[in-house]
Amino acid sequence: MSCQLNVFADFHNITSVRNFLFPELRSEPPVSNEVSENDGWDEDWGSWGEEGGEDPDIPDGREPDDKHQWLQECVISLSPTNDIVAVAHSDRCVLLSQKFNSGGVSSGMDTKYKIVWEGSLQQEEGEQITAIMCLPLASQKRSMQGGPDWTCVIVGFSSGYIRFYTETGTLLLSQLLHSEPVQRLKCRTYEPPRFLGDNEQHEELLILFKRALVTIDGFSLFQSLRACRNQVARAAASGSESTLQPPPLAYKKWAIQEQEKVLDLCSCGVNTPNPFDHMRTAAMLGGPSANIRPTPPAAGLFITSGVGPYVGFFYAVEGSSQPILSDVAYAVAHKLKSAIMSAASGWLGFGSKHKEEEKQRPKIEPATPIPMRFGLPDKRRLGDSIYLSPNNSYVATTDSFGRVILVDVERGTAVRMWKGYRDAQLGWVQVKEYVHHGGEDGSKERIAQFLIIYAPRRGILEAWTAASGPRVAAFNVPKHCRLISPGYGMMGLNNVTCKGVKGKVFQCALIEPSGVVKSVDIPFHLALSDKNSKRARDLHLLKKLKQLLKDSKEETAELQSSVIQLLQDTRISHVTQQGVERVLATKYVSSQFMQEVLRSCSSHITNRGQDSQDINSKLLVRFCQTHSDLLQMYDKITQYGKQASEQSTNIAEILVERLHISNPESTHIMNQLSSDKLQTDSDPVAKKVRFDITEIFHPSDFLSCFQFQPNLSENEPSKHRSINVSDSITQEKRVGLGRFIFSQCTNPDGSSDSLSTVIQSCNISPNLLLDLLVLYWLSEEDRTLEMIPNLHRVLKVLVSLTDQSNVLAKPGGTAMWWKKMRYSCSHSPRIQPAYILALVCRSLCGEVVQNQSKGKDPDADTETRGEMSSQGGDGPPQDLEDWSLLVKQLEDVLALKNLLRVGKTNNIAEVTVSKILEGGRGSISEAVAYMIASLELHPGDLYDTSMTHSTEKMELGTESAHSTQSTTIRNLQGYLIELQKRLPHSLENEVLLCNICWENAIIWFKDLDKVQHLGDATEYLKLVTNAVLRHGVASMLWHRFVKKKFQALAQLMEKVGKVPKDRLSRKEVGIGEAYMPAFAGFTVDLIQILREANCEVNEMPVFNIEPIWQTVRGPSSLVEQAIEQKITNYGLLTHHYNLAVIMSAVLTFNMKSAKVMTLFDAKNVDSALTSSRKEFLSRIVTCAVSTLDSSQGSPTHQAHQGPKKDAAATKWPALVLELAKDFGLDLDFFKRQHVIELYSGGHDKKAEEVLMTVNDREFMGSQLLLVAGRRVAHYLLESHKMEGVKLLTNVSPVLSKWLRSLEPGQLRRPEADVQSIAMLIHHVANYLPEGTPEYELAISLVDLVQSMS
Repeated sequence: MSCQLNVFADFHNITSVRNFLFPELRSEPPVSNEVSENDGWDEDWGSWGEEGGEDPDIPDGREPDDKHQWLQECVISLSPTNDIVAVAHSDRCVLLSQKFNSGGVSSGMDTKYKIVWEGSLQQEEGEQITAIMCLPLASQKRSMQGGPDWTCVIVGFSSGYIRFYTETGTLLLSQLLHSEPVQRLKCRTYEPPRFLGDNEQHEELLILFKRALVTIDGFSLFQSLRACRNQVARAAASGSESTLQPPPLAYKKWAIQEQEKVLDLCSCGVNTPNPFDHMRTAAMLGGPSANIRPTPPAAGLFITSGVGPYVGFFYAVEGSSQPILSDVAYAVAHKLKSAIMSAASGWLGFGSKHKEEEKQRPKIEPATPIPMRFGLPDKRRLGDSIYLSPNNSYVATTDSFGRVILVDVERGTAVRMWKGYRDAQLGWVQVKEYVHHGGEDGSKERIAQFLIIYAPRRGILEAWTAASGPRVAAFNVPKHCRLISPGYGMMGLNNVTCKGVKGKVFQCALIEPSGVVKSVDIPFHLALSDKNSKRARDLHLLKKLKQLLKDSKEETAELQSSVIQLLQDTRISHVTQQGVERVLATKYVSSQFMQEVLRSCSSHITNRGQDSQDINSKLLVRFCQTHSDLLQMYDKITQYGKQASEQSTNIAEILVERLHISNPESTHIMNQLSSDKLQTDSDPVAKKVRFDITEIFHPSDFLSCFQFQPNLSENEPSKHRSINVSDSITQEKRVGLGRFIFSQCTNPDGSSDSLSTVIQSCNISPNLLLDLLVLYWLSEEDRTLEMIPNLHRVLKVLVSLTDQSNVLAKPGGTAMWWKKMRYSCSHSPRIQPAYILALVCRSLCGEVVQNQSKGKDPDADTETRGEMSSQGGDGPPQDLEDWSLLVKQLEDVLALKNLLRVGKTNNIAEVTVSKILEGGRGSISEAVAYMIASLELHPGDLYDTSMTHSTEKMELGTESAHSTQSTTIRNLQGYLIELQKRLPHSLENEVLLCNICWENAIIWFKDLDKVQHLGDATEYLKLVTNAVLRHGVASMLWHRFVKKKFQALAQLMEKVGKVPKDRLSRKEVGIGEAYMPAFAGFTVDLIQILREANCEVNEMPVFNIEPIWQTVRGPSSLVEQAIEQKITNYGLLTHHYNLAVIMSAVLTFNMKSAKVMTLFDAKNVDSALTSSRKEFLSRIVTCAVSTLDSSQGSPTHQAHQGPKKDAAATKWPALVLELAKDFGLDLDFFKRQHVIELYSGGHDKKAEEVLMTVNDREFMGSQLLLVAGRRVAHYLLESHKMEGVKLLTNVSPVLSKWLRSLEPGQLRRPEADVQSIAMLIHHVANYLPEGTPEYELAISLVDLVQSMS
């Protein structure tokens, strides 16, 4: 990286700034750049030793025109945080702030400097602006993001005033500290100490007058400016002018002596000299009789530039009698004097005319003399400006002779001089060395100082290494620019708040007349640059190599030779390795190209000789050899991947030969995988596009998967430890690496012999290769039995390469090699690949044990596997037993996965052996139940529910039912029957029904609008035959899901007295209004299940588990928790049941004015409560019978709604009778009401059925007489008036008057045929006793009806 001149800011319209400050230049066109820019730097390494002089490439200087010098005549300040720019001339000032640039996309700048205020700052007659500074102030809030809170604009005037303004030109504070014009404004802000024990750099503001220096403490200034700003803000908010006096500033004032003229000054801070320097200074100043203090005093150093001497050094000793001036006492005295004078003028009649004539000027405090300790005398030389380096080591000055002189601060001597820089402008850039190793201490970072010199007459900007280095960069720039180097940062920071805050956005900036602002960026390594700098040279070559690889798109012979030449030209091994790594990471470079580069680099270092090689060179050679071996492995895998295999295609023979099993066992294995193959073939989701990985896995991708650990040991075992898979690569890329290496294992037509050869010859650890193989094998589902030979051969090679202690365990123990593979198989969600891998590993484990037995006793007889593999024990090794157990477990999980795959639901959790072992004894039944509940299958879809209340075991759907069921349900039943045969205990009907019930309840609870799942839960629970289990699950459902919702609903209904609206019900209960009736009905069913189970007596069930799953661990199963539930109180159950029925009735029939809780409030049942209960239950009967009226419409509507309406009309009167019995009410009353309501609606047949259950026949007859009379009255007086007039003339006056007094409108359906009326009157005559007036009316009605017919 080279030095650069980067654009980091721009003026929106600098012409308007010029026109305001210089009105006489408004007619002139805007200034354009005279010289084309060159952001590059000289790459000729041989010309770096030239001394600074007139650059031959720079055009000859000429006198600039006046119209182009306006920027040079202004005083300019750019905030170090790059947010505010202040430009002033004469008494005018322009403030610009960073604003969003709408055209930033095209111009490349998101923000630009735009004018926020412009105007004149003159307050005293004839005063002009002589100095200006933009000082950013830090925020005191914890939420600050590193930027300043606001920026204060400090302006010095020729009248001696110092005024402080906001960013918008609002005056905050004005102070007259000295009567001479202000010449310079300098500032020092906090910088954290670089080394432990260094003094902290305190903050202060320096104001230089002609013969005096004022320093203002930074903390005092910060607090005063904050207070003034807050005061101005409050005054602006209230709309009034500020009347409070600003707080006084704490400052020190020094009188500069022994120097004729001072033009500029800088402060080096307070420092404590060492004892030697302290004694030397005392001896030089005081002579032999000087008194030496026991401790060296701290002193502040000020360095001035001017005339006589040229540079002066002034020391202000801390602790001496420098006065801290207090304006508070002066203000009090001034106010007292003003009060006395105003009173006297009122008494004596004088003084009013002097108020306006003479303005009282503030009192000027005298300055404390500060002597000059020493200086650089040069009578004819006039120092113009002085600039302090960031580390306070050097100061650079400019003078009237066109020289730039560098002075050592500590020694007080000039150490370097540049000539030919008339009117030069200077700046400093400090650069820290980038440390590659993050663990190193930051204090050990080296720091470089660069002096920036801008020669406006030559139009050149140069960067020089201080104090004795060469010029590191030169840029051609316009001639009328301004170089800005603030030298300070953000004020108000300390050792805590400075962390994370970037106080300086730039260190040195160049403002061009066109308005472009550029910053100077210099890399650290240029401080080391000279003719013999290897690092700078190598970094330059590395950059050239990166650019060469970036510009090229394909490999060529010229590219290869250029890359090799550049790498051989580098001298530092670390840089050479970076170049090699860049070549190895290039995508378009082939493996042969990379190997040639590695070979040339390795041979180039080796040819130097062993003595000339350092440790880094040896590590680079090992790096090249290792990567060359990896590339050779890459070429072999790519080449051998195209070879075909000649092997048997008979799967049974493969299994018997490779797995060492019998024919029945091979048939069993094929049957296990056949059903899974059918499922995979029918599943469209499982079919994916496959690519040839060898075509897209480039050499750079292959190498990026590995990381190389440097190791110079020549021991053979260390070779495997030097190469590991990189931790930074993703899991997908790790799988891709395994696919590239072991793709032959999954190719039934391929050969793994060549792959075995590559594995044996490579230097990668067998454990690492095994991890990649297992990861790739378990990454996809399409693993078949035909792949077993290749997988067996590769695994066998890996076993042979590893240490035998890893695959052979001690008696009774397990080997880590096999244990790690069992862990991968048990945790893999892809069961079929894990099953095949477990079969192969079991076979290999047996072979290893058998070989060990033969090695111990070569003459041993190999009769059985158990006898072969016994390691001195009575049974087979533990590893073989664990593999056999895992194979059986994988078979069960494979069958379970086939069942779960039938549903094809996306939210079914993946099942693995480890999840089942860690999920508890009910994990298998829970997985099946969740799948069935997610499919929304009803009990009738799975079970024959005709034996719901039978004690016999229920069976899955019968053959007759299969004809009406879908294919999915039939397949589901088939797989479920097969799985129940394998797992008879885990999938017992009782256990499965309970879990399906529970999973449905969970689904409903997650989405309360899916209330049908709660109904399915109760239906499945009704099928559980064991009362103890049914009671326990129902109790858990009540307490876990239903109880709180039911309670909230009851309280809400009691509050509103009717069915709550949807918004209110969702807020209080969480259930919508439309789903409330169903929820209440299912709650009634749940409580009824609890009541029935409470009354039944059953034995405590015992739950077992299959032998191969005995090691399961985890939480208790649902059924185990259910049987531990406490027995419920039947009386409380009845109480809740009655409340649930009443709530369900209110919600179902949308009943108004129904306070459900008031029916249960009284401890003692009184007549009022009995009457309320009786009235409410009567309303239920009326509403229930009224549901039959809507079913008497069209035949089609009656066919669809009739059975449902009839069920409701039959269900609710029965529930009313049950409630009436519990409440102790008269049952016959509700039966009679039921009969009357049925006859009122015209449902005579249903009424006749209920009529047979009425006990009080006489009262029933009296009520039916009214119904019959209303029907006859409607027939004679409304529907058949002409006929009715004739018939009524033949009856008795008593009957005629009684009929006319009745109101047929009280019947919901008064229309009836004569036959129905005759049948009703017949029942009335039979129910009424003879001799009563009502009986006589009934007999008269019988005669009338007969005449009607």
